[in-house]
Amino acid sequence: MPEVARSSIVPRIVLALALGLVTSCGGASVPPRAPGGSPGWSEWSAEAFERARRERRPILLSVQAGWCHWCHVMDETTYADPDVRARLGAFVLVRADGDARPDLAERFRDYAWPATVFLTPEGAPILALRGYRAPAQFGVILEEVLAAFAQGRALAPSAGAAEPPAADLDAARRAVVAQLDAAYDAQDAGWGRRQRYPLAAPVEHALYRARVRGEREWQARALASLERYATLIDPVFGGMYQYSIPFAWDRPHYEKIVPVQAGAIRAFAAAHRASGDPRWLAHAAAIHRYVREHLRAPDGAFYASQDADLGGHAQPGPAMSGAEYYALDEPARRALGVPRVDTRVYASTNGMLIEALALLHVASGESAPLAEATRAAERILRTHRGDDGLFAHDADADDPVRYLADQAHLLAAFLALHQASGAPRWLEESRRLADATLARLRGEDGALRLHTEDPRAAALFRDAPVAVTESAVAARALLAIARLTDTASYRDAAVAALRAASRPRAVRRLGRMIGELALALETLRDGHVVLSVVGPDEPRTSALFAAARRLDEPTRLVELGRPGASRYPYPGEPAVFLCSSHACSMPVYDPAELPTALASFLDR
Repeated sequence: MPEVARSSIVPRIVLALALGLVTSCGGASVPPRAPGGSPGWSEWSAEAFERARRERRPILLSVQAGWCHWCHVMDETTYADPDVRARLGAFVLVRADGDARPDLAERFRDYAWPATVFLTPEGAPILALRGYRAPAQFGVILEEVLAAFAQGRALAPSAGAAEPPAADLDAARRAVVAQLDAAYDAQDAGWGRRQRYPLAAPVEHALYRARVRGEREWQARALASLERYATLIDPVFGGMYQYSIPFAWDRPHYEKIVPVQAGAIRAFAAAHRASGDPRWLAHAAAIHRYVREHLRAPDGAFYASQDADLGGHAQPGPAMSGAEYYALDEPARRALGVPRVDTRVYASTNGMLIEALALLHVASGESAPLAEATRAAERILRTHRGDDGLFAHDADADDPVRYLADQAHLLAAFLALHQASGAPRWLEESRRLADATLARLRGEDGALRLHTEDPRAAALFRDAPVAVTESAVAARALLAIARLTDTASYRDAAVAALRAASRPRAVRRLGRMIGELALALETLRDGHVVLSVVGPDEPRTSALFAAARRLDEPTRLVELGRPGASRYPYPGEPAVFLCSSHACSMPVYDPAELPTALASFLDR
C-alpha cells in the first residue's frame, strides 16, 4: 500500500470528535431510528475475502459486541438509513463479534465498539473508525474510502516496522510503572479521567508495591480508587456496571461484562487481605451474588455478559434504556423483565471468574466461591479442551483457531484453584496447559502469539501478533509454575514472552491498560516465596494451610503436601517451611507465628 495520502476525511473526523459526534459504546442521547432493516452481513471467512478479491471491492468490517449500546444504535440508524444502504453495495460487508473473536478484539481494541474497519481484499487497512457514526457523516466516509481504494491509497498510517523485543526487562518494568503512575488521577482516584473504568490490575499493582516495596501511599491510593469503583455497583441486583462517563464516577454505562465482575472481585479481595476492612468483602459479595444469580448456567459455567438496555436484540417486551431501567427498584424491574444475557460460554471469561472466585474463597473463608469455581472449571475441562491440550474459545462454535486469551486466563484459573484448595490436580492441569500453550502458541522469538493460524483470514491477517495483556497473564502463571515445580524452562519461556510483550511502542499504545504487564514484570523481578505446608489430613494441617493463604504477601505461593509426598521431610507434626529461591526457614508449627516468621524471613 502506498504512503498515506492526506484526505478531507481527517479534518472531518477531528471535528466530529470535537463536537462529540463520534461515540464509542456508551453515552446518553440516542438518535432517532431510520426505517428499514440492517444490510446483509457475511461472517469473517476466507470466502468473504475471496469474493472481495474477485469483485475488486473493499471490505467493511464491523466489529461489535452483543452488549454494546452504541452498536445497537448504529444498526438501527446508520446501517438502516436508505442513503447509506445505497452506498454499502460497493463493499463486501463482514460482521464479527469482539467477544467471540479475541483476535479481532485485540487487533482493533484502540477503536472500541463499534469498530468500523475498511480493508482491501488482501487485508491491508484503508481506515479504522472508533464508535458510532451518524448516517450523514458515515455516508461521506464511505465515499472517501471508495475514492481512496480506487486510487490505491490509505486514509490511515500503517503500523510501521516491527519493533525488537525489550532487552532490559527491569528498565521495561520502570517504564511501565511510570506510565501507570502517570495515568493515576490524584484528584478523584482511579486510573484515567476521560473514561472512568474500574481497572483491577492497577489496584492490585498499587497494593503490591505498598506491601513489597514499602510505598505505603499506594495502598491509600488503591483503596481510594476502590471507593470510587464501588459507586458502579448496582444496588439492586449487585454486579458492577462497565464504566462511567468521562470525569464522573456516578453516571455509569450499564452493561455488565465478565471482565469487570471478575476484576472487581479480585481487587476487593486483595483490598480486604491488605487492610482487613470487611466492607471490601461486602462489595465482593454483592458482585458474587450477581454473578451467581444472573450469569451462572445450570451446569455451573458462566455466561459472557448482560446488555445495558431492556428490549435489545429483538427481545420481547418493553424497550427501555439502561438509565431508566436501573433507576427502578427490584419489583419494578422484575415486572418488566431483565436485559438480555449473552448465554455463550467462553473459556477466557470463565477462567477470569474461576480465578476471582478462588481468590474470594481465600479472602473470605467461605466455601461457596471455591465450590462454584471448581464446578465451572470441571465444566470447561469437559467441554472446551481439545485433543491438543488447548481450549476452544466457544465449544459450540465452529472455530478452528485457538486463542492465547483462553489459555492464559485458564492457566491463571487452575493455579488459583491449586492455591485455594491445595489439590495437586490443579497444578497438574496448569502444567499440562502450559506445555500445550508453549508448543502451539510460542513463536521462534519466544513471543506468545495472539492465536494459532487462521485459515479463514486474508494473507495479511494470518500473522499472529503479540497480545500484551494476555502474554503478561500467561507469563505470570508460567513464573508460578516454574517455582512450584522447580522447572527452569517455564521461567525461561516467561522471560521471552515478557521481552516480546514489553516493546516500548506497544506498551505506550496501551496507556493505562498495562496493569497486568506491571504485575508480571514485578513478579519476575522479585520472585516468589513458597510456603510449603506438610502434614496429615487433620485440623492442625488445615489451620496452617489456611493461615498461609491468608497472609498479605503478594509474592507468596502456598503448597500442601502429605508426609512422604512432600518436597520437605515431615517433622512429626504439621509444619510450614518458608523458602525463597536461595534459602529455607526452620519449620513453623503455630499458625499465629506465621506472619512474624514470614516478615523475619523476608527481612522487610
